[in-house]
Amino acid sequence: MPEELWDARWTRSAGSIETWGPVTGKAAIGRLGSRAPHALTQRCSWLVAGLATAFAASLMSTLTVAIDRGSVETSVLSLLFLVAIHLVYGKWRPAPVLSNLGGAVAVLFVSIGMAGIISLVGLRHNAAFIDETLARADQYLGFDTPSMIAWFADHPVCSELLKLAYASSFVQLFGLVVLLSLLRRFDKLWELVFVCSFTIVASTTFSVFWPAIGAFAHYGYAAGILERLPIGAGLYHLPKLEYFRNAALPVVSFANLHGVVTFPSFHCCLALMTVFAATGTRWLFWALVALNVLVLVSALPIGGHYVIDLPAGALLWLAATAAAAMLNKPESARASFGDFQSVSAPASGGRRAFRNEKPRREGRGLRSNPRTSGEPIVETEASHESCTDDDGIRRRQNDAAASEPDQLISAGHSL
Repeated sequence: MPEELWDARWTRSAGSIETWGPVTGKAAIGRLGSRAPHALTQRCSWLVAGLATAFAASLMSTLTVAIDRGSVETSVLSLLFLVAIHLVYGKWRPAPVLSNLGGAVAVLFVSIGMAGIISLVGLRHNAAFIDETLARADQYLGFDTPSMIAWFADHPVCSELLKLAYASSFVQLFGLVVLLSLLRRFDKLWELVFVCSFTIVASTTFSVFWPAIGAFAHYGYAAGILERLPIGAGLYHLPKLEYFRNAALPVVSFANLHGVVTFPSFHCCLALMTVFAATGTRWLFWALVALNVLVLVSALPIGGHYVIDLPAGALLWLAATAAAAMLNKPESARASFGDFQSVSAPASGGRRAFRNEKPRREGRGLRSNPRTSGEPIVETEASHESCTDDDGIRRRQNDAAASEPDQLISAGHSL
């Protein structure tokens, strides 16, 4: 989006749009915000973050946990800093790149943090694990998950490569947030933020009521297989799960939040939303496609997922993306028409009124052409022809009496 916009007027007699000059500063930002296709998506992203905060707060207040106050204070100060950047450079010192970048990171900061709290504190709900159901689903689909994990254990180089790909997911996410901001693709930026916030909050909320311990713990792989896989593969989440599910008074630290979600796979959501957000970036798109294919595969031997977790994550991503498209649709329709949303002209052929329209400047006005059936035209200062017929003379006299002399420059056509 350009920082400088052009003021424009619709000339009905010419059937075209005329530009009068640049609009900068607050006026430009105001008009930019009124037409931004991402405005509704941005508001809904903040809404998702707010709802996640409310749900996390309710869990912490109803379930038995302690809170590390030092980490809370640090997190709040960091969030206030990001929000300040978003507001200062969005309203008082217009800089769209900084404003959108600060706002996007702030929403992700809240959404991901609250999702981590929901996932961990939700374990105190002590709902029954659904691993048996997920294992049966894999068998129904024809997948032998233990045999697949054994194959990865026999190929350690492949497993190490998949570990790097799995760890790159959040790096890709925040790298794209910065890149899309610098490229001024704010519609793609806020679509990515909304989809990420929606999917991570939805998946962690699901895990509160239908948790799973993971395929590695469920199948109980032999020590020989686990030793040939990267350290912590498939089991890295178990200490957190055991601590928050069984400890008498677990401590929630905002500096050490790790989600414990098996079904649906959020890493699958991350891979798909990253690729989708990179569309239109040419070489980067195909590089991310290759990298995220590895991320999807790594969800089994590194993330400890069942196969069924991946299509479930894909469906969740698809639902969030469809919701983002619906949010963008009305804003895009308004943006295509711009600021020139008009009300119906009077039957007498009077001039149309336009939203956000300002007078061109002192001394310009509209007059009717006596030979065009009342069709209005835009008068210019170059028009100095006089009306010689009686009707034209009377009309000029009436207009002069109704308005200040310095606010009218007459125009007409000689017969």
